[in-house]
Amino acid sequence: MNRDAPDANAAAERRDGQLERRLAGEVVLITGFPGFRAQALVKLLSEREPEIELWLVVPPTELEAAARALAATPLRAEQLRLIPGEPCAIDLGLSRQSYAELRQKVDRWFALYQTTDSRAARELCFRVNLGSAREIAELSKVAESLSHVTFLSNSLVFGDHQGEVSEEELSVGQTFRSPAAHSLALAEALLRRGLSDIPLSVVRTPQVLGAPGQPASARASGLHRLLATVGGAPAEALTLPPGASRSVQALPADFVAEALYAVSVLGTRGHTYHFADPEPPSLAEVLEQAATHFGKRFEQGFDARALGRILLNGPGLWLSQQSSRALAEWADGPRLLTRGGDRLLERSGLRVPSLLSYLDAVLLETEELRRTQGLEERHAVAPFEVVA
Repeated sequence: MNRDAPDANAAAERRDGQLERRLAGEVVLITGFPGFRAQALVKLLSEREPEIELWLVVPPTELEAAARALAATPLRAEQLRLIPGEPCAIDLGLSRQSYAELRQKVDRWFALYQTTDSRAARELCFRVNLGSAREIAELSKVAESLSHVTFLSNSLVFGDHQGEVSEEELSVGQTFRSPAAHSLALAEALLRRGLSDIPLSVVRTPQVLGAPGQPASARASGLHRLLATVGGAPAEALTLPPGASRSVQALPADFVAEALYAVSVLGTRGHTYHFADPEPPSLAEVLEQAATHFGKRFEQGFDARALGRILLNGPGLWLSQQSSRALAEWADGPRLLTRGGDRLLERSGLRVPSLLSYLDAVLLETEELRRTQGLEERHAVAPFEVVA
């Protein structure tokens, strides 16, 4: 169904620049909960759409965490349904009866069950990304009232490509740095081939960080590891890493939730929407703010005495395997052209937040991850362990 309503209608149903009450009476399916991106979306929907039913397909191992996360929502218990399942398994890992209920009753689907973890094993990446895309395609073929699927993707699908990429593009001659990127691109391609059956819109963003005030994610990003490198450096005077002039693209989960909601309500079937910071900060700006937070500083000018101090106190700050890998994760990627996304933001009264405006919250999250050893690499064995 084409949900691209006229601008006047959208404006008439906004209050203080916010979309709201557009999904009354609908059954809304979310996969990817209780991942932090899906938690931000559930929080938004529970505040803006008080008359919806939320159905969440959740891996059995995550049901307790999911129930705790839902306890804070203003929705009544009868509006919330936790369904044990596995979004990347055949029939979502559901019983025949539960799958039939989804087929008959789900009106809208937010598909947030993906991995962008560059450190995840190939088998898990392909199982999660391609498996969940396959299930979107299969349920869409038989669903009786499904009007829209909003699929969250990532700029990683463009692999090592440099330069501008439009919302219509996917294959640009790229190669891939990680199985997560490769499998996510294949998942998008699979869904594109099924557009005659799938009422799909795709949302592409750069890396997503936890929302300010939201409990820390169980999984650290490359940016957290870079910030932790600054915080844990033995010296007070530090050197900037190579390529510090590169831009740092990231979006907070609460803004991504707003964008997903806007696309679901106002987006057009078959379209892809890019969202990105139009004026991203440089890596140097990010690291300098981090240094101030941790009581350190970066040397701006170098003389022989300053260089000697740096080499003595922190000779390998950016040369360790962890630091080098974190830098590589945040290397210059493609520049997402955001024409369609920008139009939706304007209609929705939204603005992309600057990373520097909420970096203090990311730094606090980094400190918590350091304290709980959340920055250490873990060997994931279950699919949800690599879902953000």
